[in-house]
Amino acid sequence: MAYIYMDESGDLGFDITKSRTSKFFVITFLVTKDEKTTNIIMKKSFNWMKHKKIKIKWWVFHAFSHLESTIQKVLSIATEYDISIMTLVLDKRKVYSHTNSEKHVLYNIIVNKLLDAVINKNLVSDKDEIIHFIASRRETSKTLNEQFVNYLKNKHKDQPNIIFEIKTPHQSKWLQLVDTISFSIYKKYENSNSNFYEIFEKKIKIEDGFFD
Repeated sequence: MAYIYMDESGDLGFDITKSRTSKFFVITFLVTKDEKTTNIIMKKSFNWMKHKKIKIKWWVFHAFSHLESTIQKVLSIATEYDISIMTLVLDKRKVYSHTNSEKHVLYNIIVNKLLDAVINKNLVSDKDEIIHFIASRRETSKTLNEQFVNYLKNKHKDQPNIIFEIKTPHQSKWLQLVDTISFSIYKKYENSNSNFYEIFEKKIKIEDGFFD
């Protein structure tokens, strides 16, 4: 059995003249064969933070709310274990205007392109092995979440071994970890800051641009 956990960083706004609009949008997958590993990773991380008297709201780790040293510690602990990372980076300056008007459609296409690449390169599992694909919830709309899952199911209807789900970071420590990794990749592209990225770079199996 294999698990793919997914999160994203950046936004899908396309008026990059606005200060709060990102130039890049990043989709990241974290792949593991051992679902329990993250409990060890996050337990070690939380114990370290507790020792350092670092507060964690509701015991859910969100990278954007922590100091660099804390993020670096979590990433360093994670790289001690058997995980793989795949990421797709969208440079929004290359997106055609008629495409960016359909943001939800574009999001679905980006996610599926990375999933196709992972499957085609046999980076997840054997053909008949069960694959759990768990995406971090980005929409409050039940309809949009259902449309996202149905889109992926339809694209992979010939691969019934893939189970698609949406969860929140509160429900999965893996989603907290992939959030941290995706944030780190985003910082590399958006802010030219590779301090976090360099910690787990050797774990990356795919790192492509959407238009590559």
